[in-house]
Amino acid sequence: MNSDTECARCDGYPANSTNVANAMHCTCSVGFFINTAVNLAILRRVWSKSNVQDHPLSADYRDTLSLYMDTYKTELSSEMTSSRLTTLYLYCLPCPPNLMCLGNMNPPISASVHFSNRNATSLFYGVLPIGAGSAQWWLKCPTIRDGEPTLSSNRHSLGLSSCFRSSNIWSSQNTLVPPLSFTSFPALLLINASNTSLITAIVNGDQDTYLNRMHATWRKTPSMQFLTNSVLGDAIWLVSVEMHNVHVFKRYSEILAQKQDEIVSMLTDIDQSTGVAFSVLIPLLWACAVRQHTPLEMAEPIFIVPGVVHSVITQRIAVRTITAVMQIFDVAGPIPRHIFQLSSRQMSGATSSQSAYANPLFYIHNNLCDSYYNPDETYATCSTPFSGTLLSSYTSNEIRQIKLSPRENSILINSNILQHVLHIDHATLLPSNAFMCPKNMRTERVFENGITVSESIRCLICSDQQFWKANKCHECDIALDACEQYSQDMRSRPCSWTNDLQCEIATEIAT
Repeated sequence: MNSDTECARCDGYPANSTNVANAMHCTCSVGFFINTAVNLAILRRVWSKSNVQDHPLSADYRDTLSLYMDTYKTELSSEMTSSRLTTLYLYCLPCPPNLMCLGNMNPPISASVHFSNRNATSLFYGVLPIGAGSAQWWLKCPTIRDGEPTLSSNRHSLGLSSCFRSSNIWSSQNTLVPPLSFTSFPALLLINASNTSLITAIVNGDQDTYLNRMHATWRKTPSMQFLTNSVLGDAIWLVSVEMHNVHVFKRYSEILAQKQDEIVSMLTDIDQSTGVAFSVLIPLLWACAVRQHTPLEMAEPIFIVPGVVHSVITQRIAVRTITAVMQIFDVAGPIPRHIFQLSSRQMSGATSSQSAYANPLFYIHNNLCDSYYNPDETYATCSTPFSGTLLSSYTSNEIRQIKLSPRENSILINSNILQHVLHIDHATLLPSNAFMCPKNMRTERVFENGITVSESIRCLICSDQQFWKANKCHECDIALDACEQYSQDMRSRPCSWTNDLQCEIATEIAT
């Protein structure tokens, strides 16, 4: 801020986000909220009612929330009082993950409450990691293989992964790239071996390089593989990083806020209720941001379509999304290369027994935790990741043929070539019983005449109004306001995936 009395542009925020220094006033654009004491208190209450962070398959939400808290922990400090805030600048902060913000003096709103008030019975998932300015950033989950899930309204969560309640275990992937399944937002960098400065910065954990050149988080150590005289060129480093999707949003926050209606409408038309188009958005912007701030001769970004498995259907949706997003965002230069993490061709011999409908789509769940080596109930202390492949099946009734332009066909061909070069589609995956189900998921057993005849490879999350503890699903206490009725100084935290209803002392931020 440059003045104590005049509005000034908030650096890194949309053009219509301005602040007045030393005053309890701020103008925030849609998708942002003001960190006043009142709004922070409301945010704290909203978060206390959230019960989606420990969803066993929602690694994308867990990691996004962690990145958000790391980025804005100072502005979200619970120690702030109203007297202290008057001596600080009030910031327009991006709306936290799983919430939506209408801008100006409006506090964050729970998407779950919004859908509950509308009596929505379907499950929705959030597609914008942070900065959501309306309910249109939540989409109806696609049709799941075993019937569309019916979840309580307060379990709407970020990411397509939260749509699934059951998955099947397959054998481990075997590709040229490091294990991508160990990260929530995997991305690749091709770095020329002669570029020792960038390699040195990565090894030394230089935070400025990670954040502003690679748009990656240094909290997870990159996997590096040296390739000599490969088909990708001369000697190169193949570096797998964890994309910093919160920082990527900051780079494009202005256009995302100003053109959200146009963006969502365009993506919805392309997506066809598959989740592909919305899954491409942030990873594509990551690659564009890396190219803007890192010369191509230093490193080439290759973005990965997260979760969605490559197929004839998904590849065309992804390519059309790439060209449409670059046009609407007015991104100049060559189109970034991309790959999928897994190809449906690798499972073609076993899909008939796994899926009973036409055109099945698959979703691969990343960054899961091995249940055997991690006895703790939470994911926070996970030391050994799940090394198998966990896949969910789903479909869409809105599939239509997408006719690609010659330029788009070239993008598709280049992607398929790159996937082949990196051995994405070489190894065949098969259903496997060599792995226990990931943490906080139960294994479905098949009974006949009261006797267990087989143990399936299907892993399930506890049903609604149940939580997981001590390797078993237990019934929840669903009296959501029980603690408030007991004492005005108490607050109820609803039953979640791994905890029953809990009572907390209400420590509000002073107003």
